[in-house]
Amino acid sequence: MTETKPPSDPSWFEKPRNINWMIGVLLLACMALVLADLFYENPHPHFPKWENVFGFQAWFGFIAFVIIVFLGRLLRVIVRRPEDYYDR
Repeated sequence: MTETKPPSDPSWFEKPRNINWMIGVLLLACMALVLADLFYENPHPHFPKWENVFGFQAWFGFIAFVIIVFLGRLLRVIVRRPEDYYDR
């Protein structure tokens, strides 16, 4: 007969209350950074026409992230191997 161990307590990062707290802190930090864009002007912009738009860096970063995720999905299709590839 095998003994089963009682489930261990979830770690701090696994508790739903703490996950919601971390997401809230992250959202507040993101909003604060976007609002900080009101008080900061880049003295040497690379794209003067676009970088002066409110929240440009946030939108640029988000769009870049989405593009990277979709390119990763495309790359997965290209380099995927069968599940038993190494067993052959």
